[in-house]
Amino acid sequence: MKKIAIILGLLILIGGSVYTVYNYNKSQVSNPNNIINTESNFPDKKQNENFKNETALKVSKTKAMDFKLKDLTGKEVSLSDYKGKKVFLNFWATWCPPCKAEMPEMEMLYQETKNSDLVILAVNLDEERNTVQKFINSNKYDFPVLLDTGNIVASQYEVVSIPTSFFIDKEGNIVDKHIGAMTIEDMKNYINNIK
Repeated sequence: MKKIAIILGLLILIGGSVYTVYNYNKSQVSNPNNIINTESNFPDKKQNENFKNETALKVSKTKAMDFKLKDLTGKEVSLSDYKGKKVFLNFWATWCPPCKAEMPEMEMLYQETKNSDLVILAVNLDEERNTVQKFINSNKYDFPVLLDTGNIVASQYEVVSIPTSFFIDKEGNIVDKHIGAMTIEDMKNYINNIK
């Protein structure tokens, strides 16, 4: 009888622990305030390359959710405004080192493609407009920046770490997703896969 009580107590303890860990992990992923910097633990370039290969995610074509966000001038921009164009949708923040590392690459790509059928939309996560404007101005970036106040769009796109990029075809379908920083070559490879 004593053994049964001990075994029963252990099972209850283990079950409670599993339930707690499961719910904690679930809440961490679903809470947009828990967005993490994906590459901060990979200071070594070789490790980072391995990580990037693991974070290139193939997605089956799914319709990209339309959204309306304001740009730095206060103008409202919708994803549907760019139907008929390829869209490189990037989620980032000024405090994120990998985001800051890929920004010069995005600017080079923007300068090369600004008169093409490619649109780059850099969606900043929940920062004050003045903070973002100062960052963009000090780095002389010209690509379009949108402000996701409250991380609403990031949450809709299930962004849990940054930078995260989506590649959207001319019909508005997500054809690829990449988590982590990219080089201009990485970006071009994804864009070339968009039909």
